[in-house]
Amino acid sequence: MKILHVNNQASVGYNLSRAQRELGHRSDLLARNKPDQRAPDIPASSMVSLYLKLLRLAPRYDLIHVHGGIGISGLGLLPYKAFGKRFISHFHGSELREGKQTSFAFLCERLFVSTPDLLDFGGNVGGRELIHIPNPVTMEGVEVVDWETRLGELEHGAPLRLAHMPTRRSVKGTSNVIKGVEDARARGANIELDLIESVHLDEAMRRLQNAHICIDWLSGDYDIHGVVSIEAMIRGIPTICRIDKRRYPDDIPIIAVQQEDLSKKLLDICGDLGGLPDIGRRSREYALRYHEPINVARMIEGYL
Repeated sequence: MKILHVNNQASVGYNLSRAQRELGHRSDLLARNKPDQRAPDIPASSMVSLYLKLLRLAPRYDLIHVHGGIGISGLGLLPYKAFGKRFISHFHGSELREGKQTSFAFLCERLFVSTPDLLDFGGNVGGRELIHIPNPVTMEGVEVVDWETRLGELEHGAPLRLAHMPTRRSVKGTSNVIKGVEDARARGANIELDLIESVHLDEAMRRLQNAHICIDWLSGDYDIHGVVSIEAMIRGIPTICRIDKRRYPDDIPIIAVQQEDLSKKLLDICGDLGGLPDIGRRSREYALRYHEPINVARMIEGYL
C-alpha cells in the first residue's frame, strides 16, 4: 500500500512511516521541518506550502494519514474522497479536545487518538468510534542507562539529575515542576533540574540521557503521559507524571504523583535511591512492549 503521513507531532508520523516500510508499504511523511522533530521525506516551509503539496501528492497514494485532524482544509480533499481516496485522521490533543480540527472527520474511515484520555471526546466527532494507538518512539541507537555507574555517582554525593522537557510550559505544568523541585531542595534534597526546551531534538535527547529521573506532564488539567515519558522509559530512566493509571496497562511503571505532592515524592526517592534501577528496568520493558514502532504499525495494520 502507498501511504502518505501528513504532519509530524512528536515525530509520530515519522516513526510510523519507517515502521510501515519495514512491513512492506511505501510510506512517506509530508510535514514542516522542525528542529524538535525527525526530518520529513517531503518538507514544507509553511502550512500553506504543506496544503498545496498535499493536494498535488494525494493522487500518488492509496491512503492519506493526517495527524492532527482535518478542519476547513478538508474542502480541497473532498474530490479525492469522491474518487475513492482513503483517509485516516489521527488526533494528538487539543484539536480533538477543543473541536478545532474535526469538521471534516467524516472524510475518514478511521479516527485514531494518541492518548487514552482522548477517547472521552467522541462527541466532538459526532459520536464516531475513536481508536487508541500508542505513540511509537525511535528505538534504534538508544543507549540504556548504566545504573550501576549512576548509583555509584549518587552514593558519592552527585546530585539527583531531573529532566523536564516542555514544548508548551502551560500544558506540561512546568511551573508545578519548578515549584516542587525548589521546595524539595529547600527541605534538603540534593537534586538539580535540567529544563530542556527550544533546542534541537538530538541535543534534547542527549540531555535526557544524562538524567536520573524524567518529570513529564504535571498539569492539573491532564492525567496522561506524553512521548517524552516514553523516550525516558526506553532509556531505562524512571519517570514521574500526573497520570490516572486506570487508563493504562496494569504494568505501567510511571511514578504517579499529584502536582502538590512532587516535593515529597522527590524527598522519598532521595531516601531510597536503590529502588531506581528496578523502576528503570521495568520502564524499558514497558516501552518495548507497547511503544516499539513496528508493534504499533502492526496494530494499525488491522485497521487498513
